[in-house]
Amino acid sequence: MDSDLKCNRLTCRRGLTDKAVVTTCSHIFCIDCANELFNAARLCPACETNLTEPDDVVLCSLHPTNDYKTSVLSGLTPSTILEICSRAISFWQYQIHQESTFQQAVVRNLNDKNAQLQKQLENVIREANGELNLLNNKKEELERDVELERKKVRELQEAARERDKEYQKLKIQFDKLKRKALFGSTGNENNPNAAGMPNHNQFIDDQCPRPRAQTGNLTGNVDLTAVVGGMEVTGLQRTPLGNEVLHTVNHLGISQILENKPIDLEPYQIAQAASMRLKTC
Repeated sequence: MDSDLKCNRLTCRRGLTDKAVVTTCSHIFCIDCANELFNAARLCPACETNLTEPDDVVLCSLHPTNDYKTSVLSGLTPSTILEICSRAISFWQYQIHQESTFQQAVVRNLNDKNAQLQKQLENVIREANGELNLLNNKKEELERDVELERKKVRELQEAARERDKEYQKLKIQFDKLKRKALFGSTGNENNPNAAGMPNHNQFIDDQCPRPRAQTGNLTGNVDLTAVVGGMEVTGLQRTPLGNEVLHTVNHLGISQILENKPIDLEPYQIAQAASMRLKTC
């Protein structure tokens, strides 16, 4: 029980084990706090009661000797002894009550702090749950977006496969048409008219007037040298052919011209011969 008493200075609260300073206002202090507080003024540091009497502040021993216990109350009447004991017990009860009140205040303060921390914890938990719900919702949205993107990718892949199939079909058809056109041009390369190219002899004959028709069979009486020389079989003089035309005619051969056979000439030779023929016609 002796160790339950503590210094009544709130900033000290040191346990009292040997000696202490007690006041008539039922407060007790350690030696260090008493020397510091009671030197300036005779006021109780706990309740600020004036302690002007000599016996208002007394130094006492918390563990008195047996001799002190024997002599301290010796010679006193029983009523005085009972009064002293009653006041001493009241002092003790007051100290215990004060300590209990102080501890209750400490507990109440701790409970308030605990409640405040509990509210803060609940707020943190609520905010965390809210953020967790938001993250879960966002996660679900992202999963839906990913699924939509995957669906789009599958559709694009399917469309790409279909387009590739169409491309392969068109390529096969194009190759067939290309081979067909190639084989057709190869078969007609020896026929200029089939290939869409004009006949050189036909071009030259179309540019010049044809000789007048003669009655009777004149084949035997026609002098080819007269024809070449610019004379008709009737003996009429026509405009003489130029030397270049005669040279071309001699080069090709009279029989080839009369038989109307195809003439193998270069393009520039065809143009030159046609130009000279027009000049002489």
